[in-house]
Amino acid sequence: MESARANDLDVYEYLKHLLIEMLNNHHLENPSVIDRLLPWAKELPEQCRMKRNRKKCLKQ
Repeated sequence: MESARANDLDVYEYLKHLLIEMLNNHHLENPSVIDRLLPWAKELPEQCRMKRNRKKCLKQ
């Protein structure tokens, strides 16, 4: 989760994306597909990216 935060990802949306994608990507047969799911991957959907205005629960 710290890597997700360091890469300006919305942790909740990122985890939701991971759980959905891990079910359907056949990563056991082809481990290289996991590279698309890493926090720094450019292929992550826009909803995983943190908006400039951080969410209220993340403000300190």
